[in-house]
Amino acid sequence: MTREKKLVLIVFIALSLFIFAACTITALLIYSKSFGRINSPKEQGFYSYLTWKETGEAGYSRKEVHFNSGVNKLQGFIYGGENLRGLVVISQGLGSTVESYSSLILHFVDRGWCVFAFNNTGVAGSGGKGTRGLYQSAIDLDAALTYVENAEEFNGMPVMLAGHSWGGFAVCAVLNYEHKVNAAVSFAGYNSGSEVLMEQGRITAGGFYYIIKPQMYILQKLLFGKSANLTAVDGINKSGIPVMIVQCSDDNLIYAGSSSIYAHREKITNPHVKIIYRQGEDATGHEYAFHSRRQKEYREWADLSWKKYKLENKDASQLRWAEEIKYDKALANELDPDLMEQIEELFNSAL
Repeated sequence: MTREKKLVLIVFIALSLFIFAACTITALLIYSKSFGRINSPKEQGFYSYLTWKETGEAGYSRKEVHFNSGVNKLQGFIYGGENLRGLVVISQGLGSTVESYSSLILHFVDRGWCVFAFNNTGVAGSGGKGTRGLYQSAIDLDAALTYVENAEEFNGMPVMLAGHSWGGFAVCAVLNYEHKVNAAVSFAGYNSGSEVLMEQGRITAGGFYYIIKPQMYILQKLLFGKSANLTAVDGINKSGIPVMIVQCSDDNLIYAGSSSIYAHREKITNPHVKIIYRQGEDATGHEYAFHSRRQKEYREWADLSWKKYKLENKDASQLRWAEEIKYDKALANELDPDLMEQIEELFNSAL
């Protein structure tokens, strides 16, 4: 090999290593930003959801417990511990805390269910530097169910699962494990974390995503190992239990036609699956997949009201705005009654 060819080879190798290192650093930065910690909101301020202070004042009971998921200790809460009908375990969406699901929790408590809800790794009072990724919700739910099975206070209660988005994937993917679960309902759940990561990567980074795709794949494997192979459909089919899949046509995060469990419905062989596709006036988007049409309309009106208030007031306070318009939290968190009735029927059939 001539000196000139050796020089070209060295330059090519050095350039390739530089590009690989730059792509790796970029992938790590994007990933860490996407899956950072979700801390509890400050105690003072306006919340569109019902806070524990409000629900506690209304007479609801809550007991805090802790359990391990890997190296992290997670924070869990037992609501309606006096209820013996059965246990509903709720798995949260990414970016939310347990309190974001207060309306759902209280709905089940009011109907005689004991509820166990917990903050995933990297969320609020749970340990972890970040939320780790799209498969972590299934890993944490696996740990939560192990805790439930060994806790005397649940005393062999029938177990129902309810999860949204990140949790909507978890309640189906965890069925790949050996847990005794009677039924599950998934709101706006995705089938595979890898599919969502690729889909959102293409949307946010365009063609550049394909350059860092190998690094993203390696990162997923390093973080989750075999768990990165989990899919919601595999869990649904393996379990054979009653499962309800709820998907909105206007979901702008977990798309009905691609990454959602709904999009993979033809692969479902479990005969006990019920699919509810909310479209037209019944569609309430991603974040509010189990809420009512009235709730959606009220939220849209409130958003416009707040934007107008900010334009008209230099030192706009959201708390003061809410007080002035007499913000209706009950309506802003109203569940869809027909949908919840169907969930009740599903859970009752599995007792």
